[in-house]
Amino acid sequence: MNLVATSRVSSPMRTRLLTASLVTLAAMAPGALAAQTTIVDEGSFTVTRAGRTGREDFRIVRVSTPTAAIVATGTSVNGTARVVAVLRTDTSGTPLDFQLDGREANEPRERITIQAARDRLAARSQSPTGESAREYFLRPGMIVFDDAFAHEYYFLTLQGRDAVTAVLPRRNELAQLHVTSKGDDPIEIAGTRVIAHHYVVSDSVNQRELWTDSAGRVLRVEAPALALTAVRDAVPTDH
Repeated sequence: MNLVATSRVSSPMRTRLLTASLVTLAAMAPGALAAQTTIVDEGSFTVTRAGRTGREDFRIVRVSTPTAAIVATGTSVNGTARVVAVLRTDTSGTPLDFQLDGREANEPRERITIQAARDRLAARSQSPTGESAREYFLRPGMIVFDDAFAHEYYFLTLQGRDAVTAVLPRRNELAQLHVTSKGDDPIEIAGTRVIAHHYVVSDSVNQRELWTDSAGRVLRVEAPALALTAVRDAVPTDH
């Protein structure tokens, strides 16, 4: 069993929790890390979900100090919904911590935190309806993966594994994902025809499709179960 402990406590979501989380996000923002980072990828996606068009802005950097890590930050806006996520991993993509804050019409909707401690990941989710907590044994190759954020698909191929165990933070569950290469496909990004590597990412229920460039940077994502399509707004450039 991957589950170590589960609990649910009925309690309202407190404004102070969201405020504290936003302070943490600000501290991890690109400006605070600028002197110590190398940009892996940054840009934006046009995201269509259930017929509504939104935008995702993101940045992925390698941090050299105080310890080597990868930090991925993303902001998704669709209608009145706004979600900000920060994922920090070691250089192989193994999660160190994750934080997500979601708002709807400027009201707190959800807050999720995941923290690695020795051989475990401790996950906590808070919403206006209550709070839940869960722990997972941290196994080699495990990632944290929010499939509603296109830029986080980068971590699916980072380790070059055909099978990936992923913590899905908004569902607070584990998924066994199979990453299958389908070869190269021509796709169009901002009116430019590019050759992209095509992957199919499947679990026991759902299938997602992913296209990346030769450096593993995400170009396009299709997730039918989420009614989501994300397309890069510009062809990535080397930094």
